[in-house]
Amino acid sequence: MLFKADGMSFPSRTKIGALTILVLVLHLGFLLSATESLWHIDATSTKLGALQTRVISASTHASPPSATPGPEVPKPSVAKPPLPKAAPPMPKAPSSGASLSAVATAMLPEPTRSEAAASPALPVLPASTALGVQNEPVSTPAPAELPPPAPTAELSAPPPNTPPQDKALNAKASDVPESIKINYRLTGQERGLVYHALGSLQWQVMPPDSAQRRYEAELRVSAFLIGSRVWKSVGVLTEQGLAPRRHSDSWRGERAAHFDSEQNKISFSANVPSVEMQAGAQDQVSLFIQMASAVASQTFKVGSVMNVQTATTRDAVNWSLTFTAEEAIDVNGERLATQRWVCLPRGKFDSQVEMWLSKAHGGLPVRIKISQVSGNFIDMEMRGTERLPFLMP
Repeated sequence: MLFKADGMSFPSRTKIGALTILVLVLHLGFLLSATESLWHIDATSTKLGALQTRVISASTHASPPSATPGPEVPKPSVAKPPLPKAAPPMPKAPSSGASLSAVATAMLPEPTRSEAAASPALPVLPASTALGVQNEPVSTPAPAELPPPAPTAELSAPPPNTPPQDKALNAKASDVPESIKINYRLTGQERGLVYHALGSLQWQVMPPDSAQRRYEAELRVSAFLIGSRVWKSVGVLTEQGLAPRRHSDSWRGERAAHFDSEQNKISFSANVPSVEMQAGAQDQVSLFIQMASAVASQTFKVGSVMNVQTATTRDAVNWSLTFTAEEAIDVNGERLATQRWVCLPRGKFDSQVEMWLSKAHGGLPVRIKISQVSGNFIDMEMRGTERLPFLMP
């Protein structure tokens, strides 16, 4: 229904309200549709070669089968005019298959570090092979012409169960923070649209006198009219800190990673191969608590680097965390002294994870920012805390 004022027609309040809700739903829908790609840190994105597409050209034209030969009929000779000189062939446009292969390379899981180390002489193929797209064979010079291979850290096999590191990310069971919930206000940008949502990091642990101190950690992002996406970590405390047993991602179904300490492997429900579990391995939720425990109980200098194998629900690669600066930041109207730690991208398409850890809050992050090279990001800033009871059996 329209109402008129001074000869002009305007939409009713009902239509304006419906349009506002529709725009809000579209903005917030970007949050939960792209969060996984924001978290993912690729293990071998820098090692992929150029995508190649096979071009099949017909070298001969097969003649159709002929009937029983009969007497030849002479054809009148016709003088043929001279043919114009052929123009040089035009360069071919890039095949659409190449762009599809690029998308497949970004979406499919890449070979793990252990697989690459097991066969360093083999080239890493693009993920388009898994989709049935043939790649042009790469010509290799004779062995005598090949220069001796230069040693690289990416292909050298690390000692068993030990990640390459400046310092391991270790913490004691007595250093973990008390059970707490941190509430965040989330600001994000996706495809040029800015949106807002709510987030929380919840941590609960069993009492110190328990026979086995089990823990639960949960990172939750909630959007109006969309629902919640939850990453969860469940495990136990050990002399080296958190030891995850299961990590899950719940959004339109659930996917999980399972930590098997007896067989030293991490397996996934996302139909991807298992990987070897390294000492001190974490998942992307328990990592925040392990970092908090280390920062609250240890002294680090600016420039310190810690390495830890970190699992998502489809891979487990080494994250390198660097203490970049001591920063005082304004959080919810309060000035807080923090340590800024950054996990830099391993490749040009990987995400950068930044966390500002506050000793006044048990070393927990009062701000978390995840940025992509495309300009998309999510920025979570603390808006308050809640004390939680011990986790009970």
